[in-house]
Amino acid sequence: SPDVAIDGFLCPGHVSVMLGAGSYRPVAEKYGKPCVVAGFEPLDIILGISMVLDLIVNKKHEVKNAYGRAVSENGNRQAMEVLGSVFSPADINWRGLGPIPRSGLSFRPEFARFDAIERYRLLEIETGSDPEGCACDQVLRGSLTPPECPLFETECNPQNPIGSCMVSSEGSCAAWYRYGR
Repeated sequence: SPDVAIDGFLCPGHVSVMLGAGSYRPVAEKYGKPCVVAGFEPLDIILGISMVLDLIVNKKHEVKNAYGRAVSENGNRQAMEVLGSVFSPADINWRGLGPIPRSGLSFRPEFARFDAIERYRLLEIETGSDPEGCACDQVLRGSLTPPECPLFETECNPQNPIGSCMVSSEGSCAAWYRYGR
């Protein structure tokens, strides 16, 4: 989207253990955005931020791994094979972002009996958008910063989360609320 104001990505170490740092190369190459895989300890995050800033300043669209003690270039191929034997890629409707083809997983037919939605006849929850007035979709895309959302801090806060960005302590708005002041 032309309104995306993201200069680079700090990629999640826990996901990257499985996928590998190399899985971010298409993002770096197609969109010209540097990506750095980082862990979750304070020093890991500082190192990751430093590395992504260095790439941005030097106008390099590369993938770097700041979490080499846990993440390899190709990830855990054996674990990915096991996942692939139980699940298949599925189109998912992401809250705040809408549908993204093949961005999720669903049980393969031979494992469908383990699907809680089917097994317990649960209703699927619509996850395509946030409540009216909430700008989480724009915050997630980097089009707005959390304070630019009309609900931020007033109606939407950690004690009364309205949008997907405030619900989790890891959400953009929740982090900004806690640390961005």
